[in-house]
Amino acid sequence: MANQPNANSGRPPPMIDDPNFKEESVIVSCTLYVIIAFLAVFGNGLVVGSFIRHSRLRTITNFFVVSLSVADILVGVISIPIWISMLLYSSGGPTLQTVYYVLDLFAGSCSILHLVAISLERFFAVVYPIRHRNTTAKVYYVFLVAVWVIPAAACGSSVELRNVNREANMLFLFIAFFVIPLLVILFTYARIWRAANSRIQPGRDTSRTMKRDMRIALTIALVIGFFVVAWLPFFIVQLLIVFCKKCQPEIFNRNLLLFVKFMHYSNSAVNPIVYAVKIPEFRRAFKQLVGLCLCCCPTCLTNEGNSRTVAELLSATDMRVPSNSSRDRVLSQ
Repeated sequence: MANQPNANSGRPPPMIDDPNFKEESVIVSCTLYVIIAFLAVFGNGLVVGSFIRHSRLRTITNFFVVSLSVADILVGVISIPIWISMLLYSSGGPTLQTVYYVLDLFAGSCSILHLVAISLERFFAVVYPIRHRNTTAKVYYVFLVAVWVIPAAACGSSVELRNVNREANMLFLFIAFFVIPLLVILFTYARIWRAANSRIQPGRDTSRTMKRDMRIALTIALVIGFFVVAWLPFFIVQLLIVFCKKCQPEIFNRNLLLFVKFMHYSNSAVNPIVYAVKIPEFRRAFKQLVGLCLCCCPTCLTNEGNSRTVAELLSATDMRVPSNSSRDRVLSQ
């Protein structure tokens, strides 16, 4: 990256001035980054808004889903704008680059650990349903705090480790925030499908709870699949940059860095689309919020309210936060 001071402005030149980057590629990439940032903020904002507006969406799984959406909003509000600024305006000095590194790493690692937490919660819901129903909400809140605290601690450690040993730092991030999470996720979903196959058999009536468990598990599995596709190229390129010095010219000449950044940033915009397609209650809630935002839906909502209550609109969502009167129930279709 170009980090030499610009004689005219007194600031480091933007990355677009680096001969390893084609100007056209940078402009097109920045346009796509802006679109991703908008979709990430708007789409995940709908998830958060739906969660706040509709009490029946406040389920154990959805607490983690909305927390994941907050992490993805941070990507659209902070990480992507800083990256665009570094490409077009100034590559920044050591301070800006460190701030960007910490924020970008924090948002990404938060998203990854949220997916791990969601897969573990679904694992206990399907494989150990009685234990899952009897677990108090405090246990899930502890996990919810952990998926924010652990990345924060890891980011601080990574900054120090990068200054001492860049190779060890990259290996630490790859193992801690990709390999181990992926292994945990694969294990939990292997057990989920195994449990499902033993209970769902042709010719037998399968419980509604089990069917709903599998539907939400399938949705989260789809989200995790997009996560692997989005993040794997980024980690591969970063490993090559750190451990294969001969690979660096080829990587930068092909503008592969712009592509892998696009891939892992796009993951923040994909999740709300998956929820809208696969989860009917989120889709309905999204439509209502969009209608309210466009100021064209109050009449529709009023007319619809005469025949169908909000509870009926969102009747597919049954699982709520554990309480003395109502234990966990799984998210429906």
